[in-house]
Amino acid sequence: MREKGIIRYVAGVVGAAAVLSACSAGEGAPEGWKVMRGGSVAVAHPKAWEETRPAGKSTAGAQASAVLRGAGGRPVGEITVWPGGATRRGARAHAMTIDGRPAQQLRYVERAADGSSNRAVEITTTDSHGRPVLVRVTGPDVDGWPDELRQIVNSIDVS
Repeated sequence: MREKGIIRYVAGVVGAAAVLSACSAGEGAPEGWKVMRGGSVAVAHPKAWEETRPAGKSTAGAQASAVLRGAGGRPVGEITVWPGGATRRGARAHAMTIDGRPAQQLRYVERAADGSSNRAVEITTTDSHGRPVLVRVTGPDVDGWPDELRQIVNSIDVS
């Protein structure tokens, strides 16, 4: 009898681990990153990013947002999760999948108000209810940022 109990316990632990790992966000992110949730989307970001309440012109209507602050506390990067799939016009879409669902990725460089360049990526897909979602990530066009950007995109989980 004791042997059956141990087998059931081990099977339960393995089963729970499988369920939890299947729905965990941030699989593509390095260890120690934070996970931000907005609606049916979860996305991981480095600890240096500050999660903020979506407000103001740039994030009004967003479900979640985080910013990376540079010198003097000026925002130099931003992650936003939006309900809907409106994206920048004129950028070429690249097909990808997120959690087995078809998605589109737009990559472009935009000018900031101070004249510096920002890299941007927009990911559009649908959640499990067929509702469109958009994740937009921007950051400084500097060495190392493309790798961090790729890790943020790889961490996106849509339920």
